[in-house]
Amino acid sequence: MIKVLHAFARKSQKISVMGLAVATTTAVCLTILPNAQAQISTGRYEAQPNGQIFFYPENGSNPIVTYNGRQRALAIVQYGDALYTAFDGGGIYRSPDGQDLGGGGRTTRVYPGSQTVTALLVCQNAIFAAFSGGGIYRSPDGQNLGGGGNTERVYRGSQVVNRMQCSNRGSVITAFKGGGVYESPDGNNLGGGGRTFRLN
Repeated sequence: MIKVLHAFARKSQKISVMGLAVATTTAVCLTILPNAQAQISTGRYEAQPNGQIFFYPENGSNPIVTYNGRQRALAIVQYGDALYTAFDGGGIYRSPDGQDLGGGGRTTRVYPGSQTVTALLVCQNAIFAAFSGGGIYRSPDGQNLGGGGNTERVYRGSQVVNRMQCSNRGSVITAFKGGGVYESPDGNNLGGGGRTFRLN
C-alpha cells in the first residue's frame, strides 16, 4: 500500500517529477501536520523547517526542491495525475508534474481564498477540501476547491473539521473538533442528514 503519513491510500498511477516516475494516489485521507509529508512508493515529499518542500527519491539520489517559497505547507496529497499542496496563507495549488508546488511552471492555483485548509481528502473520485471557516467542498475535477464550477458544498455548518477519512467501503468519514464523527456513503451532508449517520 502507498502511504501518506497519518493517511490512507488506494489505487496508484504515475506522474513525472523532473524525469522521475512518481506513483500518485487517487484515494487519500490526510491529517493536517505542522510538517506536511507524503510518502509514496518511489520516495517522499517532505516540508522542511524553513518552509521548503523536498522530494527524496527512494533510490537514494539527490533530493529535489519542489517548493522554495515563504509559506508553510499544511497538506500534500495526490489526485488523478496531479499533486495538491495547501499552504498556511490560504492557497491550494495543483501541480501536474510534481514541481513548483507553490506556483509557477505548469502549476495552477485551485483555491485562491484566504481560509486555511484543515483537511484534504481524496475519495469517491473527487477531492474534498475542509476549511477553517467550517465549509467542506467536493470537486470531481480537482478545480475550484472553494466552490464554483463543478464543485459542490457538502457541509454548510460552522464546525471545523479535525480529520477526514475514506473508509474501506468508500464512504467519507468526517470528524469535527466539536466531537461529532459522521459517515457519509454518498459524500453529501458530511455533518449529518440525508444518508449520513453519526458514528459516536
